[in-house]
Amino acid sequence: MPNLKILVVEDEKVLNSAYKTILEKTGHEVSVAFDGNEALEILPQFQPDIILLDLKMPNLDGIGFMRVYKQLDLKKRSKIILFSNFDLQKEIDEAFKLGVDKYVLKAWASPKDLIKIIEDISQ
Repeated sequence: MPNLKILVVEDEKVLNSAYKTILEKTGHEVSVAFDGNEALEILPQFQPDIILLDLKMPNLDGIGFMRVYKQLDLKKRSKIILFSNFDLQKEIDEAFKLGVDKYVLKAWASPKDLIKIIEDISQ
C-alpha cells in the first residue's frame, strides 16, 4: 500500500494520539486536528488522501465540517471515514449525503481494523 497523507480529526486527545501513532507506524504521513475548524485550516496545505473524521466534537462537529468541506473549491478530494462512538442513524445518513465514504463505529475498530479500513478505502 502506498504511503498516504491522512488527516485525523478527533477531539479526544488519547484517541487522536493513538490513531496518529498507529498510522505513522504503517508509514503514512499524519496531521491532526481536534475539531472541524482546525481541520479546515489544515486542509489547504496538507491536502490529505484520507480524512478520519469524528462525528461528535466541540466547536465544529463532523456534520458541520462536511457541510463546509462540500462547498470548498479543492484541487483534490479526500476519502472520508466517519468515526463515532454513537450509532446515530440520522446524522450518519446526513453525513453520507454530504459525501462521507464510510462509517465506522469506534468501539469495533481495533488498530488492525483501522489499517484494513484505510487500505480498503485507498484502493
